[in-house]
Amino acid sequence: MKGGSAAKLIVDALLQRFLPLARRRIETAQAQDGQYLRPSDPAYEQVLDSLAMIARHTPVPLLEALLRWRESESPKGANDASTFQKKLAVECIFCSACIRFVECCPQEGLTEKLWSGLENFVFDWLINADRVVSQVEYPSLVDLRGLLLDLVAQLLGALSRIRFSSVTERFFMELNTRRIDTSMARSETLSIVNGMRYLKLGVKTEGGLNASASFVAKANPLNRAPHKRKSELYHALCNMLSNILAPLADGGRNQWPPSGVHNALALWYEAVGRIRMQLIHWMDKQSKHIAVGYPLVTLLLCLGDPQIFHSNLSPHMEQLYKLLKDKNHRFMALDCLHRVLRFYLSVHAASQPPNRIWDYLDSVTSQLLAAVRKGTLTQDVQHDKLVEFCVTIAEHNLDFAMNHMILELLKQDSSPSEAKVIGLRALLDIVMSPSSPYVGLEIFKGQDIGHYIPKVRAAIESILRSCHRVYSQALLTSSKTTIGKIFFQVYEGLRARITLL
Repeated sequence: MKGGSAAKLIVDALLQRFLPLARRRIETAQAQDGQYLRPSDPAYEQVLDSLAMIARHTPVPLLEALLRWRESESPKGANDASTFQKKLAVECIFCSACIRFVECCPQEGLTEKLWSGLENFVFDWLINADRVVSQVEYPSLVDLRGLLLDLVAQLLGALSRIRFSSVTERFFMELNTRRIDTSMARSETLSIVNGMRYLKLGVKTEGGLNASASFVAKANPLNRAPHKRKSELYHALCNMLSNILAPLADGGRNQWPPSGVHNALALWYEAVGRIRMQLIHWMDKQSKHIAVGYPLVTLLLCLGDPQIFHSNLSPHMEQLYKLLKDKNHRFMALDCLHRVLRFYLSVHAASQPPNRIWDYLDSVTSQLLAAVRKGTLTQDVQHDKLVEFCVTIAEHNLDFAMNHMILELLKQDSSPSEAKVIGLRALLDIVMSPSSPYVGLEIFKGQDIGHYIPKVRAAIESILRSCHRVYSQALLTSSKTTIGKIFFQVYEGLRARITLL
């Protein structure tokens, strides 16, 4: 059998599985306003896995088949909500398939015409989404349109893995053609900038890191000066760069700094250092930029010259401590503190003296515990971040995490009840970690700190007794049906935790 015939048979077999599943998803989208597209469908995911596998070997006939399917399913004619709903659903399915396809397709697997066609598809939607499906005229389709634009951005990110220069050149070209300040041009510019948030920077080779450094330098948020509403564009570019740089900083020692690219790394350090200083001056002038500026400045500090990182780490953390006291910036400050501490522990701690590491850990935990005891951290997302802090510190130094964070949170003192819940959640995450070779509290024996086991059990039993006492008192003043269900759930949740521990 000839290669072309075999490829056609393989693609046809896959399409026989893909078509009915895709059609069912389109029909469900029309019945449920597109919400069905978000949860995973095991059968559909299995088809996408097969699609990705075929993309490695016979990409051209597969992509051509997907393009034909998109053309045949896209509704023609009437311009009403139902028609646009189906169109968006078809585009979502096509886009999700293309993401998996591009992630696995080799660069030489497609012709330039096909690659360019995918790029055009991405930028056409980023530029024209509001013309195709107006948010004002079709408010019921806002969520579905938002889902599509997120998938489009993911596809752009996948394309950037193998067509970085082409994608970034197109990005800057599109921005430059919209320098005329009109409301439409601003809207398109913001959509294009937002669509770049999943861009993948190459850092493993000299060429890749040079291209990435060049992109970051050109994307400097303060390089562009629109005549009106400057902050809107500056903030969008800050958010874009923060999203692009975050995977490098969060990857740990295996990701950063890259090895064998000394010359390119010097250019990178120069570029990120220059932007960081400009952003600091920009934020000093107007505090309204802090919310978007500090996350980016934190990332640029982490990914910059190691000497500059170490000399600026303490002052940077002090600034974040101040922002932690501002209710408008509290979660942002928590997030930045966690990111910079995790980066320090994963990338630099191995080469640092133990007393210096201890000083940083003590500084951070003291600030966090003070904020918890004052009752200033009240939001669920803030509590989630505190749990992450505990786990991050425990991964590096379990002894310190237990003595200076977990047991402090579990204390039966004047601390708010949220502190104990945070402590219990963090403790559970630590002892139930799937990467740990130990079960439950045995993790402490495994690290020769078994003396914490009776302390932990005593703290949890004390919390349970306190809950039982409060519950009993509440029954005297309130009806059982009013408080019973909620308190019973909390009480049983605590009992479940102590059983697990």
